[in-house]
Amino acid sequence: MQSYARCRSLQVPPDLVKPRRILSETELGPRLKAGASFIAVAEGVITPVCRTGPQREYIYILCNPDLVALRIFAAPEVLAVAGKAGVKPGAVFTEESCGTNALALAREHQRLVAIRGEQHYCRLFKNWWCVAGPVKDPNGEISGYLDISMHAEKELGLAAALLQTLVALIERELLLVERSQRQQTDSIALAPLRIPPEVAAKLTAREREVLKLILEWLDDVEIAKRLYLSIGTAKTHRRNIYQKLGVSNLRELLAKLSR
Repeated sequence: MQSYARCRSLQVPPDLVKPRRILSETELGPRLKAGASFIAVAEGVITPVCRTGPQREYIYILCNPDLVALRIFAAPEVLAVAGKAGVKPGAVFTEESCGTNALALAREHQRLVAIRGEQHYCRLFKNWWCVAGPVKDPNGEISGYLDISMHAEKELGLAAALLQTLVALIERELLLVERSQRQQTDSIALAPLRIPPEVAAKLTAREREVLKLILEWLDDVEIAKRLYLSIGTAKTHRRNIYQKLGVSNLRELLAKLSR
């Protein structure tokens, strides 16, 4: 397995019993703030599931795109056991930190991955059967990853089906949140917006073209078609514009320009 070879090159100890890297509260804080909306949506979907029925024995690990655990969902007694193994907010689930695991493989392959206990590289997860997959926002960007871990291999197929259902529900809720924010943004954007000279001065000529189309409510796919760009390049221009103007989303951009 290529993952095993990478773990050996990273000098990950096979007898590891806790993640090698667990962020401090100070390090974790900014990541929790950046993922607050994602966490809130996931919490609303996962909490009712993780404390009832057979799913009560599962552990649900919600990570950001960098595989930093933002929230662990489980019944209280399961949560306590997981915490002793270092599976808690701030734990980093990269191969370098934890060896071969479902979350790291899901990020590598950008799809749902299931892994049996003995397939893990480190002793930390040898008794865990896990399934993980990416969660995307309405624009197709990765919001984070969700993992379901358990101690019963026979339930791996059920957990995979459950994961797919939870991911679909979270992505649906993220879409509803964006629509709600867009409706609020509509009220801000009633007056025609122009690009002030001081704003235009911060942007390249291409970025000014992209910004004009953003203000026409075109998404990245439509912008790419209009300007004969790749979708990835359109996304990069949008990201650079937001960064240069000190905003993180369209609503903040419109609010800033309206002022």
